Amino acid sequence: MDIRTSNTCFNCENLSSDLLCLEHKTKVDVFSVCDDHSYKNFFSKNSNCGNCISFNMDSCKHPNSATEGMLCIDWQPSV
Repeated sequence: MDIRTSNTCFNCENLSSDLLCLEHKTKVDVFSVCDDHSYKNFFSKNSNCGNCISFNMDSCKHPNSATEGMLCIDWQPSV
């Protein structure tokens, strides 16, 4: 079996935090795909609140729900 990463809108750098495709100006969901996909290479299954630069900071967009291990579309790598 050959396992590959899927090019869904969820891992595209054109996706905004409100699930709007900035390239096509349309709402998408986690299962949407397109040919203009631009892979967000820093986002992975290990990207979670616990290792996000915004965790427990004023810059966190979801402070009421952010917890260790939670996957978030607004994740930013810790420096």
